[in-house]
Amino acid sequence: MILRTLTILLAGLVLGCSSSETPNTQTLIAQKDVVGLRAKQAELVKQNNAIKTELNTVIEAIDALDENKKRSLVTVLSLKKAFFQHTVMLQGTVKTDQNLMLSAEFLGKVKAIYAKEGQSVKKGDLLLRIDDGGLSQNVALLKTQLELAKTIYLRQKRLWDQNIGSEIEYLQAKAAYESQENSYEQLKKQLDKSSLYAPFSGRIDDVVAEVGQLVSPGVSPLLRLVNLQSMYVDVDVPERYFTSIDKGTVATVEIPSFDHQYQSRVTHKGTHISPGNRTFKVTIAADNKLTLAPNTITVVKLVDYQKSDALVVPLEVVSENFEGTQYVYVVTDNNKAEKRFIETGLVEGDVVEVISGLSPDDRVIDEGARLVKENENIRITNAL
Repeated sequence: MILRTLTILLAGLVLGCSSSETPNTQTLIAQKDVVGLRAKQAELVKQNNAIKTELNTVIEAIDALDENKKRSLVTVLSLKKAFFQHTVMLQGTVKTDQNLMLSAEFLGKVKAIYAKEGQSVKKGDLLLRIDDGGLSQNVALLKTQLELAKTIYLRQKRLWDQNIGSEIEYLQAKAAYESQENSYEQLKKQLDKSSLYAPFSGRIDDVVAEVGQLVSPGVSPLLRLVNLQSMYVDVDVPERYFTSIDKGTVATVEIPSFDHQYQSRVTHKGTHISPGNRTFKVTIAADNKLTLAPNTITVVKLVDYQKSDALVVPLEVVSENFEGTQYVYVVTDNNKAEKRFIETGLVEGDVVEVISGLSPDDRVIDEGARLVKENENIRITNAL
C-alpha cells in the first residue's frame, strides 16, 4: 500500500511540474504536431525511468530497514580446506599359501592315523602310516646285504692300496657295493612314501582317510593341513583403478563374520589383468590377532585418491538443474541467496569435493538450501 501511494504521488508530481513547460498531449494531437509528440514521448520515457530508479531505491531501503519483513531462515557452512580421501569398496577373500590336501604316495591300506582334526603339528611330525606289505622287511634285508658289500669293498680297497690282490677283484667289490647301495636307497625311498609327514607346521583341518581304507598314489586324499599363521586377504580390483592403487596403498579391512575391522596396506599388486573379468590381484596382510579361516569373506576399502587441501561440502546441499549442471546457494554481502554453479569431484560418504566455483570465504547455505530461491532475502540463524 505504501509503495502504491508513493508511486502515484511521484508520478503526479512529475506530470504536474512538466505540464506548464510543454503543450498538452491532446493539444499536440489536435494540432497534428508529430515533432511535439515525439518530444513528449522522450520526456515521458525519461520520467518513467527516473520513477523506476527511485522506486527500486525505496524497495531496497524497505527490505533493509523493515525488521518485520518475512525472510527465509537458513544456516550457513564454514568452508575450509582440509584432508580428503576417496575409497573404493571391494570384496576380498582370506587365503593362505599353505593350505594343502595331502594325498597318498603309496599303494596300500591305511595302517594308522596319528593326527586328529584341530590338532596342531610341527613340520616333520608323523601324521599317517600305510601298510607297506612287507616292503620294510625287504629294506632290512637289503641293508644287511649292503653292509656286507661295504665290508668286502673296504677290505679289497685296503689290499689294493697296499698293491695286494688284483685290480679286477677291487673293481668287482666296488661295483657290487655301489649297486647294492643304489638298490637300498631306491627301496628305502619307496618305503618312506608309506609314512606321511607334515610338510610344514600348521593345524589339521580335516582327516579324510580311515584306518583300513585302501588308498592309491595321487588319487586318494588323506588329510588337509593348513597354516593359519601365514594368512592374507586376496582382492580382485577393477582395471580402472590400476594406476591409482599400488603397493603400500592404505586399506581398511572389515571381517563381518568376526565383527572385526583393522587397518592395513597393500603388500603386493599384480601386473596381470584377467581377460575374463578385467581385474588385477592385490594382496593385503591379514590381522595376526585373529585366527582366521581360509576363504573367509571380507569387505575391503582401498584409498584410490587423496588431497591434503580439498574443499568439500555436504552432498545434500548440492542441487542439479535440468542440464545436469550442479549448483549451491551462497549468502551475498546484503544477505540474499545467490545461485552458484560449481564443479564437483569424487564423493566419499556424505561429502563431495568441490573442484571449482567456491572459495573458503563463501558462506554456503546448509539447512534451507532446498527451499530458498535466487535473490531471496534470508536470515542466518547460526553464528560462524
